[in-house]
This record gives sequence, structure tokens and C-alpha cells, in this order.
Amino acid sequence: MILDIKKIICAIVLLFGSIIAGMAQNAPQISVDQQVFNFGSIEEAKGLTSHVFTITNSGDKPLVISRVTASCGCTRPEWTKEPIAAGKTGILKVTYNPNGRPGPFYKTITLYSNAGKGRYNVAIKGNVIPKELTPEFSYPYAIGNLKLHTKNVLFNNLRQNESLGEKISVKNEGKTSIQVEFGKMPDFIIADMKPTSLKPEETGEITFLIDGRKIKHKGRKLVHIPLTVKAAGEKNTTESVALAANVIDDFSKMSAREKAKGPAIHISGTLLDFGKLPSKKNKIPFISSKITGTVDITNTGKSNLIIHSFTSDNELISINRGKKEIKPGETTTYKVSIRPKDVKVRLEALVNIISNDPNGPVRLLKVTAHK
Repeated sequence: MILDIKKIICAIVLLFGSIIAGMAQNAPQISVDQQVFNFGSIEEAKGLTSHVFTITNSGDKPLVISRVTASCGCTRPEWTKEPIAAGKTGILKVTYNPNGRPGPFYKTITLYSNAGKGRYNVAIKGNVIPKELTPEFSYPYAIGNLKLHTKNVLFNNLRQNESLGEKISVKNEGKTSIQVEFGKMPDFIIADMKPTSLKPEETGEITFLIDGRKIKHKGRKLVHIPLTVKAAGEKNTTESVALAANVIDDFSKMSAREKAKGPAIHISGTLLDFGKLPSKKNKIPFISSKITGTVDITNTGKSNLIIHSFTSDNELISINRGKKEIKPGETTTYKVSIRPKDVKVRLEALVNIISNDPNGPVRLLKVTAHK
């Protein structure tokens, strides 16, 4: 009797095994050509990158992928939505966004289907090479709808046998495209804008090239370039940007002995502080008159010192020049003046002194005052 019960149990087990095996043979089966795909090294600057997995239904019934999820929002899956017939293939396209994600990555993608346990995992991995950092520009200046990151272009020291270029970053914050036209400028300056027309919210660059070979005299050069901004249906707007450069002698071929025999500039001070200025409330009769300070320049070198320029870009400052050529051991005095009524709150400005001193052709004098 006991033996009969054992035989019955074995028969039941074999029967269920056969049924399950039969069901498995008649069910969809999912497989993918690669379990893990390695992108290798990818560049953050190039943006989105994708790989396509091949999905095969190795079962006997149609395979239906109901949904696909990724372990990160930076990974976007796309897949074959239609049923995949037995023995046929479909695709799983995985797109990875490397922006803001430098370094190694490993992301899993889960497929939910009517095959097996219902879930199937694949993965992508790789390493993101970070993009070069670029400056983020703000645009505090405006000419009409054209925003500029600056309206003052400062070139480095310029020799008369070389050229220098500088750029202004610009942006169109209007609702229509704009064009920029350049007004009259000296022959030693070339201006260009790219793109030539800016669409709304588009950024661009204005390039200024200064050619030292076309400049006749050394010293501080300050030029105001008119820019006219044109937009369809709007009134043209014209304002200027300022370009400044220090044109100096070429000392690159002078030997140390020659420099030792050259001129040497000595300035009595690098700060001229007028202190607190009188105000209208003081009711001083000479409130509108100038206040003047002096700066002594001495040639402590062994040959004549030439002062190419003694100027300030600030219009509030006026200068009465001393001698232009100073002999060894000689001193000359320059006068720097301001009008108290012109200073509203505080004044901080620079005077540029350009000379033929081979060991320091550009010197700066700071001028300050406050109310």
C-alpha cells in the first residue's frame, strides 16, 4: 500500500514537470546580444551618445515588452513596442546624457515583459571626459537690445611692429533679429562681428584688431568706436565702446648693458589722494574751481627720458603736462586737477604714464577723492 502511494506521488510530480516544461517551451523567451555595453571614454562636450541592443525572442510565443525603466534620469530607453514573434528580434536603444556628469558611470536598464520572471536587466558603462570650462558671461551693458559684457576694451602693451586683438561677448535680448554697424574709426583699428546678424537670445562676439604698424606716435591711445544697433520696426540706437592701448618702444632686442645705460623714470608717488572734497553745503565761494595736485618725475638714468604720454581715461581728470624730454638728473612737475562739483560720491581713477624707460615703460598713478 505504501509503495502504491509513492508511485502515485512520483507520477504526479512527473506529470506537473511535463506540464511546466511544456509551458516553458510554449512561452516567449528574452535574450539580448550584450548584457553590458561599454561606451569607453566619451566627451561631455559632444553631448548625447547612444547604443542599440538587439533583443531576441528565443521562445515559441510572441514576446511583449510592456515597459522599460532606467536607474537614472540621464539614461533614456526606447524599445520595440510591437510584439516580437518567436525567433524574431527587436531593439532597445539606450541614450546617455553626459552633460554635468564627468567621470565613470554604470547605469542599469530593466525590461518588463511576458517572458520568464517578467524582468530582464542590461547595463551601460563608460567614462565621461569633462568639457573645458568656459567663462559664464553676464551682460551688464546695453545698446538697444544688444547686451554687452563690457564697453571698455583694454589691450595689452603694444609695440609698433605687432598687432593685438580683443573681443566683446554680446547677446540679443530683443524679440527680433538685430544687426550691428560700426561707425568711423581710425585706420589702425579693424572691427568685425560674428554672426553678422543675431537672432533673439543668440550670442556672438565683436572682435577688435589694433595694428601697431599704422600708429605713428607712442603713448596711451584711447579711441571711442560708435556702434549702431538696428532692429526691424525699432528705432536705431547708437552708442560708443572705448578701446585703450599703451603703445611702447620695442626693448626686446636691447642687451642688459644697453638697458643700464638707458633712462630711468622715478615718480614722486603712485597715489594722489585729494581726500574729502568740499560740497555745496559748505557754501565755499570757489566750489566750482579746480583742486590741483602735483607729481614730480625725475630721470635717474643715464640718457634722456621721453614721456610719451601722461593721461587718464577718466574725463573728470585734467592734466597740465610738464616737460616731455627730461635729461639725466633732471626733474619736471605735472599737475593733476579735478573739479569737486563733478565728483558725485567717490573718485577712483588711473593716470597712465608711458615713457622710454626700458625697465618699466608703463607706470600708473592712482587718483582718489570722495565727498
